[in-house]
Amino acid sequence: MNHFKKRLTVELSVSLLIVTALLIGIIFFKGNISDYSQKIRDARALLASRTGSVGQLADLRLQYNNKANNYMNVLQNIIPSYDQLINLNRDLQLLASQNNVDYGFSFAGENPKTSQTLGSIAFNLTASSDNFNYLLNYVKALQNFRYLSSIDNISIKSNKDEISFFIKGRIFYR
Repeated sequence: MNHFKKRLTVELSVSLLIVTALLIGIIFFKGNISDYSQKIRDARALLASRTGSVGQLADLRLQYNNKANNYMNVLQNIIPSYDQLINLNRDLQLLASQNNVDYGFSFAGENPKTSQTLGSIAFNLTASSDNFNYLLNYVKALQNFRYLSSIDNISIKSNKDEISFFIKGRIFYR
């Protein structure tokens, strides 16, 4: 019987040791599993958020391709490159002759383009005529000039036979 008790004690001790190891393992893994499950929930939420962002980006790209891309051609036409402004004086002179206005032109400086802004060339114009309506038509034609421009200042001077407009403005380039 001694042998039986000894064997029973050894087997119970081994069984108890295995059960204790299993309980310790279960307790340890239970804590890790809850941590891992929380990390999985956080990762799923982040994935859902990024999936929504990618969907919105795709929608914006589609809108750009459908709408904004059409306007890029218009912008390319009204905002010339720097090299296209080589004939600016001639274009403004042609506009003056079409409106029966005497014309004088000078460059007044340049603001170079940056990655955030358009460049611009400042100019001074002198337009003279004996007919005020011709001068007004010329100013309207300048406002509707084929390139994006800005008239910053107009001064009017009059003597007996002639009216003169002194115009300061800018032409923008890309």
